[in-house]
Amino acid sequence: MANNDFKLSIDSNILEVIKRYPHAVEIFIKYGLPCVGCAAARFEKISDAAAEFGIDGESIINEIKKSTEKGKNETEA
Repeated sequence: MANNDFKLSIDSNILEVIKRYPHAVEIFIKYGLPCVGCAAARFEKISDAAAEFGIDGESIINEIKKSTEKGKNETEA
């Protein structure tokens, strides 16, 4: 699945992010975002869940992006 047409942001759907970036599950858990296995992940945005649980959604996004870039660099080396 190509990520070219998808822009990762705080308004991204939780389930879509997990499908495209499986390592995001660990990051969601690290930040205490319990929506990983929740039915709401199908329709909730990261911003919705972050606000509900008092979590900094931008930090989550930044960490997913950072870990994604790290993974790309490791496979290209």
